[in-house]
Amino acid sequence: MAQGTTKALVAVKPKETAARVVEWLAVTFTIALREVRSLFSSWIAYVTLAFFEIWAGFFFFAIARIGQTSDMRYLFWNMAVISFIVLPMVTMRLLAEERRLGTLELLLTSPVTDWQVVLGKFMGAYFWLIVALGLTLYVPYLVHRFSGGTVDLGPYWTAYIGLLLFGAAAVAVGVFWSALTDNQIIAAFATFGTLLLAYVITWPTEGTGTLAEICRKVSLYYRYQDFTAGLIQSKDVVFFLLLTFAFLYLAVQVLGSRRWR
Repeated sequence: MAQGTTKALVAVKPKETAARVVEWLAVTFTIALREVRSLFSSWIAYVTLAFFEIWAGFFFFAIARIGQTSDMRYLFWNMAVISFIVLPMVTMRLLAEERRLGTLELLLTSPVTDWQVVLGKFMGAYFWLIVALGLTLYVPYLVHRFSGGTVDLGPYWTAYIGLLLFGAAAVAVGVFWSALTDNQIIAAFATFGTLLLAYVITWPTEGTGTLAEICRKVSLYYRYQDFTAGLIQSKDVVFFLLLTFAFLYLAVQVLGSRRWR
């Protein structure tokens, strides 16, 4: 009889765990959906999208028409640069505005965890990036169509994967700085400065040596460039994922410290 009871308890636990995970994710997605609605009900989403698409389109047609080439590595490099210029404007309001309006305290005292808040905000801003990149899919389509299908689109898709990873890290940096201050302008400039430094960190140390090697390992540019060449290396994927997690973790710690003030 005791053995039967033990088996029943063991059988119930996985179901309870699964239910809790589903509930946890449901709350996170609710926060994300709320953030998406808030973002796209303001002018920021549309102005930043217009900026991103206009410049991406300009570089594409400049390379295709003037350069007369299907090698779009320069386009994808420029798209990465445009993203870390634009994304700070998207992420600056995520938590900074909540703090300024005094609604962050209400959110933190509700039955949600810091991780749910941070991930929900992150996913809301990341949706903007997915939309922005989705609107540039005419690039591989037009290249394929006008080349008669002779161009290998593999490097295009790996570049998009690289942009998604690059963008995830950039959004995570923005979430962290937005959690740290209630001033949106400071959050935007701090995010931009962090991303710019991480992108150009190798420029003053070009060459060989320990310092140059360390800078290359943490450089967003060096980690991203292989994606534009059609290569997906596990070390680069892991780097972007760890960087994203690290800044999300820091944002959670910032929110956690506010709970005890």
